[in-house]
Amino acid sequence: MASRADGKRISAGFAVFLISFLVLTTLIVFAVLLFLSYENMYKNLITRVQSGTQGAAIDLAADITSITSLQNVPFEYTINDDGTDNFKNSRIIDRFVNSQTYRSNGSVYITDIEGRIYCRNSFTLDIEDNLLTTDDVPYRIAQPNVLDLLKSADAIGFDSTGSNNTGRVISISCVKINSTPYYVIVSNSEGTQQTKAEYISVIFIPAMVAMIIAIVLYAVFVYFSLMPVKDISHAISRVAEGDYSVRVNPKYSDPNDFTTLAVSSEFTEMGRTVNRMIESLENQEHDREMFISSIAHDIRTPLTSINGFVTAMLDGTIPPEKQPHYLELIKQQTDRIRTLVTQMTEASSLSHPDPEMMEEFNINDMINDIVDNLEAQLSDKQIRVIKSLDPGPGIMVYGEAQQLCRVIINIITNAIKFTPVNGEIKISTETNPKARKVFISVEDSGAGVEESKRQRIFESFYQADPSRKAEGFGLGLYICKQILAGHGQTIICDEGRELGGARFVFSFPYPPENQE
Repeated sequence: MASRADGKRISAGFAVFLISFLVLTTLIVFAVLLFLSYENMYKNLITRVQSGTQGAAIDLAADITSITSLQNVPFEYTINDDGTDNFKNSRIIDRFVNSQTYRSNGSVYITDIEGRIYCRNSFTLDIEDNLLTTDDVPYRIAQPNVLDLLKSADAIGFDSTGSNNTGRVISISCVKINSTPYYVIVSNSEGTQQTKAEYISVIFIPAMVAMIIAIVLYAVFVYFSLMPVKDISHAISRVAEGDYSVRVNPKYSDPNDFTTLAVSSEFTEMGRTVNRMIESLENQEHDREMFISSIAHDIRTPLTSINGFVTAMLDGTIPPEKQPHYLELIKQQTDRIRTLVTQMTEASSLSHPDPEMMEEFNINDMINDIVDNLEAQLSDKQIRVIKSLDPGPGIMVYGEAQQLCRVIINIITNAIKFTPVNGEIKISTETNPKARKVFISVEDSGAGVEESKRQRIFESFYQADPSRKAEGFGLGLYICKQILAGHGQTIICDEGRELGGARFVFSFPYPPENQE
């Protein structure tokens, strides 16, 4: 038993480990999904900033090229004698550079290969804010990475650079203006705080709320799902302690009770099964008490008589000439005790027929012989027997003939006992080739059996009418059921269809196919 208990503890521990592993795995997957969703938003931000600067630089270079070509005005920059700059078409270029289309993509510059700035949009309030530092006029880009970008763009026509490790996403794109020594630089940066705030408000917080709600709902569901298990376990524990009055709560055993929606049909069926089991155990306990009382009474009465007769013979109260009479009475009482013990012993072994005693016989012939042998009992009560026997060729049955004959005798004798004077008993047989059985029906015109008692009358020592227990020990129908069960057959008690009393229907098996 200890090893079994240890095994259960191991299984329970493994179940707890498995559930914990699944919960932990779910949380890890959930965390990974949240991280990936943030990474996706962050990458979208980088892509948007980079594509914005690249597109703006390329489009502005193309627009400047097309405008200067249409006006046939060279696009060049010169220094006047007084040191001032002379950037031809600067007003036209300024309108492009400061247009909303390009301003929305960040700071825009037009420079040469040396980094001198000839034009910039008004968005560039402070060049240092856009990571482009300059020195004396004319403004000059002094950042090495941007100067390297100019050289790369001079070689291949376009290049870009950027970074995203300072809490901001920075993108700088450079495009060479065709047929000119000038370059368009578009620089933009956006902080990641807005993306983080958007992620937290749009994804993280709703996801966490949903997860918390899911966990709470799961916990509530598990709690309510375990309640029937706890109630059933409690009921079983009480039964183990000997309390047969306990029952599983109706809301966990009644399929029509909808007060607890979390209870599945399996738990409901389990609760009903446990209640039926407890009721059966309660009935068995009651029957056991009645059995002990009945056995004590049935044995005590003849033993008291035997003891009294023997004592009287020993002390001379019964003279020698009368002793044979009392010895005969003693023998009758001992026979009664022996009969009781024999029936009790047989009842425990009749469900296992002897294979060597199995044989094939005609059920109609057996019924006719039994009715003939019971003629005296039938005549005493003027009972008329109506026989409706199937004359078909499949009336042969197979089994331990002596025991199956005992079944029919017990059922008919029981019918005679409860049939009033001048009553009727009907015996019928009906073949069922599909089920390979012969069904026998015995119906009487007596008072019948109450519906609530029709199942219990087949239990050992149960008597539907306790006031008539002197007529037997309550083992007759139980013995019939055990014999039939040993042959794989069944017996039921129902209400009579024609005579109105009790109707017993049971079956005998066909012979095996290889013996037909």
